[in-house]
Amino acid sequence: MATSTGWWMYHGDPAHTGYVGSGSRINAAALTGGQFGVLRTLNIGGPILSVPAVSDGFVFVGLANSREQVGELGGTLLKINLATGATAAKFTWQINENERDTHGFCGMGSTPTVVGDSKTGKVYFVGFNATLYCLNASDLKPVWSVSLRTRDLAHNQPVDTFQPGDDINIEPPPAAGWSAPLVVNGRVYLGIGEGENPTLNSFVFCLDAASGNVIWIYCTNQYVAGQPNKPNDLPANTVDSKTLPKMFTSNPTTPVTLGCSVWGCIAYDEKLNRLYCPTGNGVPDTVLPTLGWSNGLLALDAGTGAFVAFYQIPAASNYRDSDIDVDVGASPTLFDLGTQRAVGVGCKNGSFHVLDADTLAPVKWRQLLPTYNDGTQIPTVDPHPSNAQAAGNVQNPRIANRQSDADQGENYSGIYSTAAVHPPSRKIFVGIGGNNYHSVAAGIDTANTPFMRALDYATLNDAWPVDTGNPPRYTKARPPLYTNVTESGLASPAVVNDVVFMTTTFVSLYALSVADGTMLFEDQLGEQTGGFNGGYGYCIGPAVCGDYVVAGALVFGGDGGVLRIYGMKPGPAGSATT
Repeated sequence: MATSTGWWMYHGDPAHTGYVGSGSRINAAALTGGQFGVLRTLNIGGPILSVPAVSDGFVFVGLANSREQVGELGGTLLKINLATGATAAKFTWQINENERDTHGFCGMGSTPTVVGDSKTGKVYFVGFNATLYCLNASDLKPVWSVSLRTRDLAHNQPVDTFQPGDDINIEPPPAAGWSAPLVVNGRVYLGIGEGENPTLNSFVFCLDAASGNVIWIYCTNQYVAGQPNKPNDLPANTVDSKTLPKMFTSNPTTPVTLGCSVWGCIAYDEKLNRLYCPTGNGVPDTVLPTLGWSNGLLALDAGTGAFVAFYQIPAASNYRDSDIDVDVGASPTLFDLGTQRAVGVGCKNGSFHVLDADTLAPVKWRQLLPTYNDGTQIPTVDPHPSNAQAAGNVQNPRIANRQSDADQGENYSGIYSTAAVHPPSRKIFVGIGGNNYHSVAAGIDTANTPFMRALDYATLNDAWPVDTGNPPRYTKARPPLYTNVTESGLASPAVVNDVVFMTTTFVSLYALSVADGTMLFEDQLGEQTGGFNGGYGYCIGPAVCGDYVVAGALVFGGDGGVLRIYGMKPGPAGSATT
C-alpha cells in the first residue's frame, strides 16, 4: 500500500508511540519565544470525540453527532485544508435511532486512518453503528463499507450480533465501533463489541483493505478455560449455519464469559508481525482475577489471527481490592527497552504495565494514582459509594476509605489514556482520570492527583522533579497540574521534539517541557457544557504533523464542537508551512 505521512492514524503510527522526532520546528524555545499559537478556530457542525488525523496537508476528522442529519441521527467525516481551514470534502451518513451507541452518539468517536496521499489514497474509519467505511481520500466518496454487527456475506462477513433495543433508552446497547482501525500491509484490523450488554460476543476482525472482504475473525470470548480459541471459530448464536462460508466453523460452546470488548485501537509490531488488542471487562463482571480474556492485553498473529499470548491485569495492581469493571480501554504502546521490545498499557484501575512484547511476560508495573507516604489510600481518590448512595445519585458524597474498600465499585480516577513515549530521554507520558460526569466523583482528586504522569522507561519512577509532600507532587508542572478542580487526563498525550502536548476535560490544550514539566503554552478550546456533575467537556487528544498541532473538542454552545489548528506563526521569527 502507499506510504502514509504525518499523523496518519491514531497516536501517529501502528506502534502508537505518539512521538514526532523530526520534521517539525515545534520545540520549547519556539513556544517560550511566542512563535507558536492558534492559527484557526473552526465550528464544524457537531462535537468531536476523537483525535484528528493529519496527513498530506489535510485534517481528517469525524463528528460524534452531525447537525447535517435530522435529529443528529448520523455522522460526518470532514477533510479540511490545514493551511486555509477550508473544507475540501465531506462524507455524511444516517442511522436509525436504535443503531446509536449506548451513550446516544450516532456518528463516530475514533481517529480515521489515512493511507497514501490526499489525491490517490484511502481513508478508513468506523462509525458508532459498527460499520467500517473505506473512502477515497481525494473527495471522500465511498469505495466500500461493511457492517461488523450485521451479517454481510458479500464481504465474507458472517457475524450478526445486532440486537435492536428500545429506540429511546438504547437498551440493551448494541455492539459499537469505538476503536480506530489499524491499517497495515494491505489489511484492516478492528475490534467490535459491547461489554455492557450481557448477551453479546466480541470480535477482532481482519479485512482486506482493498475490497473490505473479511480475511479472518477472532472471537475474544474464550470458549474453554485454559485453551485458546482458533481463528474463524465463531459462536453458533452469531452465525447462520446454512449460509456460513466454508472457511468458518460454528462453535456451540457457551463461552466462559461474554463482553471482553476491544475498546482501544489495536497496536502492531512490524518485526514480530504481532497484534496487541486491549480487552474490557467480562460479563458477568467480578473483582480480579476475572474469567477469560477480560481486563487485559491479547496478542494475536497478524497474518493468521492465531492466539499468541494473554496478560490479565493482576489484582495486586488495583488501587483498591474492591475495584471492579477495570477495563483496559487505552491502546497499547510499543517501544524499545534497551535490547528488549516492550509494550506498555494502562488500566482503568490506575496502573500502568510494561510487558515483553514477544511473550507478554510482565517486566514492571506501577499504580499511578497517589497514596499517602505510608502507602494508605487517599479517601478522595477512587471513592466507592454505597448502594444507597449510588441509587440516590448522591452528588460528591464523603466516603471513608473503609467504605470504599468494602463496597465494590468502578475506578473513575484511573487510566483511559494511551501512553506517548520520548525515546531520546527514555520517558513515558500517561494521562490519568476518566470521564468527568459521574455523581460519585467528578473527574480526579485535583489536589493530589496529576492529570498526567512522566515516567522513566525502565523503573516507572517519576521522571519529573517532585516535592517532599504527602503525597509527593510535581514541582515544575504546577500549573497546570493540581490546579483546575476535577480536570482529568482522559486524553492521550503527544510528544514532538522536547515538548509534550496534553489535552484535558477542562477542554484545554497544554504544552509542557519534556525535561521537567514546565508549562510552555496553554489554550482553552471552549467551555464545558455544564451538564452532569463534572462539567462534561472533552478534548480527547492532539495530533501533531510538521509545524502544526490539531485538536477537536466537545464544548458548550455553537454546534457543540470546535476544531482548532495551532502552529508556527508567520512572521520574522518563523513562517507557517503546509
